[in-house]
Amino acid sequence: MSEGIPLGIDESYELIIPNKKDDNEIELIAHLKAPTVYGILHGLTTFSQLLYYDRNSEKLFLPFAPHQINDFPKFIHRGLLLDTSRNFYPIKEILKTMDVMSWNKMNVFHWHIVDSTSWPVVSEKYPELSEKGAYDPKKMIYTKRDIRIVDEYARARGIRVIPEFDMPGHTYAIAASMPEIITCADMYPNWNEYSAAPPSGQLNPAIPETYTFLNELIPEIASYFTDKFYHTGGDEVNMNCWESLAKEGDHTKESLLDKFVTSLYSIIKNEGKIPMTWQEMITEHNLELPKDTVVQVWKNHTMVKQVVEKGYRVVTGSGDYWYLDCGHGGWLGNNVEGKSWCDPYKTWQKIYSYNPIQELSDEEAKFVIGGEVLLWSEQSDPTNYEQQLWPRSSAAAEVLWSGPEDVDGNRRIPDKDALKRLNDWRFRMVERGIKAEPLQPLWCVRTGRCDKMVTDETIEKHE
Repeated sequence: MSEGIPLGIDESYELIIPNKKDDNEIELIAHLKAPTVYGILHGLTTFSQLLYYDRNSEKLFLPFAPHQINDFPKFIHRGLLLDTSRNFYPIKEILKTMDVMSWNKMNVFHWHIVDSTSWPVVSEKYPELSEKGAYDPKKMIYTKRDIRIVDEYARARGIRVIPEFDMPGHTYAIAASMPEIITCADMYPNWNEYSAAPPSGQLNPAIPETYTFLNELIPEIASYFTDKFYHTGGDEVNMNCWESLAKEGDHTKESLLDKFVTSLYSIIKNEGKIPMTWQEMITEHNLELPKDTVVQVWKNHTMVKQVVEKGYRVVTGSGDYWYLDCGHGGWLGNNVEGKSWCDPYKTWQKIYSYNPIQELSDEEAKFVIGGEVLLWSEQSDPTNYEQQLWPRSSAAAEVLWSGPEDVDGNRRIPDKDALKRLNDWRFRMVERGIKAEPLQPLWCVRTGRCDKMVTDETIEKHE
């Protein structure tokens, strides 16, 4: 396979668009230059956004010229997480998402590909994982060929694909084929004592069979992806699940976790990969991880500072700002209040208002390599995910590309200019076949007369 896209590759470009004609009425030509093909891709994206179509004349026109644009991203990791385990997404939907990501200058597809509910990835070493763990072992699966199609399609659009095989928690789906290496499997109806969501089940870190499984499986699935990063998961490990293991052996629950993580990271390192993990390994379990590990903060944006103070690089995108599944009601059947843990719904304004490096010193801010918007799929699937993603993800994409401040150093706020851009961009995505949700009534879009005046108080709220 070809090499993956390196983290931090130069994505800058210069786009020069002169007036249509010079003083001698000679047609002038636009110029685009960049040090890499990825800069060229971004420059072409910008060029396409400057073009408008006149339905009356059936011609394209380019208003507001001349332009001289020297552009580059503020953050090198501009991602979108899609959970394809809780509900299945066909490859065609994932490829479509890649297209829209590239239009938004996003460069990381975080593929949360397996979870407790299903194991759709076909392993050649352990074919029983998908045969018994997928929702449908023939139709709802991802083969090695499928994964490589996604990986190659993404790279052609300047997007890195980072796989996440969440361990040791969120692994109940493995129990369907290998119950001997899973503890507290499907403790219904008391699942909430052993896991954050049903079904419960975690890998058993106290037996050698688990490590045999890791040593066989991880190198195989890691080889399917070209990116240097491999997301290990590591979130929501429930220590109650290992209570009996600690009592039986000469170890504690935390020492069992340390043993598991040390072994897992060693395998990943041997495959030439760099590990990523969710924040709990650092903020709750206080494990000493390799310093090149990238830690993803999800519980609360204030925890970014806690992680960078320990010297780890951070990808942010926490539930209080960039979780796209919030506010749609509880998905558990007996949740009569209709609330989700991360209510309320994250509006585009809320998403746009997030500053990934707030409350950090200049030195600390260097550890934040970027962020991700996240769509967990308890209540999303191919019938509605586009409305969940777009154009709210576009608001985050602008923050990650342009930064939380404008060229004059002023804090970006969701003012009328931002809304105009996002409305325009939403219509462009709809024209390209994307079911992006509307932000306002059409009357408001056309007149621009539905917005409150931006005041000093408004600005202060976003400082």
